[in-house]
Amino acid sequence: MVLSERDMYKALAVGDLVITPKPAPSQYSPSALDLRVGRKFWKFKDQKAGIEHTLDFDLLRATADAYRGIDQFLETIPPDGDGIVSLRKGAFMLMETLERIKLPLEGQLAARVEGRSSLARLGISVHMTAPTIHCGFSGTILLEVKNYGPFNLKIHPGETPMCQIIFERVSSIPQGVLETIFIDQDGPTGKSER
Repeated sequence: MVLSERDMYKALAVGDLVITPKPAPSQYSPSALDLRVGRKFWKFKDQKAGIEHTLDFDLLRATADAYRGIDQFLETIPPDGDGIVSLRKGAFMLMETLERIKLPLEGQLAARVEGRSSLARLGISVHMTAPTIHCGFSGTILLEVKNYGPFNLKIHPGETPMCQIIFERVSSIPQGVLETIFIDQDGPTGKSER
């Protein structure tokens, strides 16, 4: 069952759902909540002519350290002098949400992250193939954003609503604990070792 905005308010009030910072009323729609982009953006480094990298997906899935190795191919994108990040036509970028989401197991909620139709109509694909946010998740959500459209897009860190999250009730409290490097992630390849 998908939660309505009234159900979202109730879940927040009793702690079944925790969102920081607290969403503004304008972020709610009847059955979803808009999430804004945060302040961290990454892109894959341009490859040098004649050099081609191949990644072994099975090896990446085998260990968190192997997956974290992808960091060497990424670079951060700072905002320009006006505080804007530009997503150029044809570009692919990773960006975190401003909102931190916590879905306690006892709250029996999971979520799906979806793009927004206003951006899709401009050719922007958000959170490409991984919309599921499992019950037990905690952290910001990393968005995989591709600009297929004909225009460059100005993104205002901390402000631009880039996606929407839809909360759903899980039929029972999950038995297993969610273990992934993406819990409390602090970068594009999950949680770094500190």
